[in-house]
Amino acid sequence: MVVVAVLATLVVACSPRQAASSMGEVNGSETDPKSFAELALREKVSDSLAIRPSWQYYQYGLQAMENQEWSLARHYFEESLNQLVAEKLDTQYMNVSEVEDSLYRSKMPERILKAMDEVYPNLGESDKKEETYLKNEVAIEGIDDLDENAADSASLQVIENFLDTLDVRQFTLPIEFNERVQQEIFYMTTSARAFTEGSLNRKTAYDSLISVALSENGLPKDLVYLALVESGFKVKAYSRAKASGMWQFIPETGKRYGLDVNFWVDMRRNPVLATAAAAKYLSRLYDEFGDWLLAMAAYNCGEGRVRRLIAEMKADTTRDTSQAITYWDLALPKETMRYVPRILAAMVIGHFPEHYEMTITQQHLPEYDTVTVFDSFSLEQVAKAIKVPEDTLRDLNMELVMWCTPPDKSSYVLRLPVGKRPAFVDNYDKMEKNNFSSWAHHKVRRGENLGMIARKYGISVSEIKQANNMKNSRIRVGRNLLIPVKVKPRKSSGKKPVKVKIYVAKLGDNLASVARMYGVSQESLRTWNSMSASAMIKSGDTLFVSKPDMKPSVVTPTKVPLKNKYVVESGDTYASIAKLFGIPVVSLLYANDGFSKRLHVGDTLAVPSLSQIKKKASKAEKKQKVSVTVPSAAPSADGMYTVRAGDNLYSIAKRFSTTTDMIRRLNNMGTSNAIHPGQVIRVQGEIDDEGSSVPVNPGEVIHTVKKGEGLWDIARQYKVTIEEIVRWNGLNDTKVKPGERLKIVKKR
Repeated sequence: MVVVAVLATLVVACSPRQAASSMGEVNGSETDPKSFAELALREKVSDSLAIRPSWQYYQYGLQAMENQEWSLARHYFEESLNQLVAEKLDTQYMNVSEVEDSLYRSKMPERILKAMDEVYPNLGESDKKEETYLKNEVAIEGIDDLDENAADSASLQVIENFLDTLDVRQFTLPIEFNERVQQEIFYMTTSARAFTEGSLNRKTAYDSLISVALSENGLPKDLVYLALVESGFKVKAYSRAKASGMWQFIPETGKRYGLDVNFWVDMRRNPVLATAAAAKYLSRLYDEFGDWLLAMAAYNCGEGRVRRLIAEMKADTTRDTSQAITYWDLALPKETMRYVPRILAAMVIGHFPEHYEMTITQQHLPEYDTVTVFDSFSLEQVAKAIKVPEDTLRDLNMELVMWCTPPDKSSYVLRLPVGKRPAFVDNYDKMEKNNFSSWAHHKVRRGENLGMIARKYGISVSEIKQANNMKNSRIRVGRNLLIPVKVKPRKSSGKKPVKVKIYVAKLGDNLASVARMYGVSQESLRTWNSMSASAMIKSGDTLFVSKPDMKPSVVTPTKVPLKNKYVVESGDTYASIAKLFGIPVVSLLYANDGFSKRLHVGDTLAVPSLSQIKKKASKAEKKQKVSVTVPSAAPSADGMYTVRAGDNLYSIAKRFSTTTDMIRRLNNMGTSNAIHPGQVIRVQGEIDDEGSSVPVNPGEVIHTVKKGEGLWDIARQYKVTIEEIVRWNGLNDTKVKPGERLKIVKKR
């Protein structure tokens, strides 16, 4: 009877695979199939078994399978098996009978092996490239940390003797050397010693980056140890709660603080952006709670829970209201009760690693160059083009989740190993781009194959395989496939077109004033007039102020330009169109603002003729030799400018390729943005060591090279050539260093 009851508790009458079979097919008919993980997650065990680490890790593995995070699932299943071997029938599990324990131990290996059978087929070579949350990048948290042995009184006495010699004023976080902190020091220097020492070594590479971000936000510099406890400074760390990155943001919080998380990118893994987001989040938490320990507790378990517990304590009439409520007073979740003391313990160890006999060696982040790409490229292609391992590119571009640069962004700043930018530029036109207009998701149903799915969406099997980085055509029921969708030109409805309103810009107009005049948004104006985000309007410009007919024109089969125009078709790239008409691709890009916007099916491009290109080149050469009449909107010879109606600091800064901050500094405006028509302000110049402005020649700007920036990026920014920058600055080669100042002659 006992055996029967236990069997009922464990729900072993039907295995997950048998359940899948019985639910997936009914008399041979096709139903909506349930995945192995979905069915396995329905299994229940008794509460006394559910607390076991082996069962919890098994559940985490099933959840990872549901998310198609195959490497993460494998890690959890392997850990479940390890825990199963390690678990003993001791006082921790006294409420489990020997029979129940024996049945659990006999059944769990079968469950785990069946789960692994589902995982391994998805760990092919392509899936290994696609999967980024690797075993050694899984965050150490939760049950990984909460069941270690506690320090005995003798060990605590040794720890306390050293702490008694310390001055707490050397720490920037408030600390009490109580037993909870001492227990964490014991844990981090014994059971978790390897993790602590490795984390402190990795910390040296990020110290400068994090210190600057914390300082800029006025935060304690010892908050760096929060990242140590969260991730051990592993930028790809991933937890079972779906928190990711060095600062372990969950997706919702990450997006709230500007970290995009989608199918293509996970900006939580970008150390620069994630650190800035963490600084903002911690600053907000401190503003609410006024206490750094409470702020850190809220970072771990949520501000709502901390806020609620504080409110409950304040409502307690038996409490001494003269005493402020502190972190040490709250009955928080078990993990959070350990979390804050662990950060304080890490802080002590980090300040005195030599006392704990930890060897710390300075590490450095790899140097890199950057290049802005406006097409989507396979990382495999880029790696081959610049002759580096693909893993090198993945390490530099850690936020990329998939196998390519994001196709849903108008541009992406790609990091390359130092010295590889020229090779990338040389191979730019040769690399195949991912030129799909939009993307859909398709969940594989029983009986489907790639051919059927390809026909359904009107694409080829090879295009599906490329989009999902598949090396073969094998697919499994329940898998989510990424489907590239080609947008087809719309057919004419035969209706009379609506008259489109246009407006001719006048002196003093800007995009904001025109938008207000016609009751439309600035974004609509930019879309209707194919304007980039940085484009300005000037007197005489003709603008669409109502939606024009954006229906693509019909292109003749011979692809001959109609009045120097070309309508983009599916599969076109700037390079292929330029080749079709026998013109340089850079000329086509300049003619259509191609450096700042992506090509879309149905776009109408201006195609310059060879004679136009030669004429423009001749004019550019002459501009270097003859003086140019300065229009009224340009600054005077000493870098001064007279404010016009409709101007604001932002529009003026954009017009003269400077920043609003620089204009304020040049004119001693402090933090004010107030200007008025007729006011004369300085828009060009430099600030010397004494804070005085130093003017530059009109028509020139000084560009300070940023880290990772090269002449390729600078030339595209100012729409000049690399050769011109080299000539203007008397450079011996095309190599530039961060902080180097370059003269740029503005083209009018």
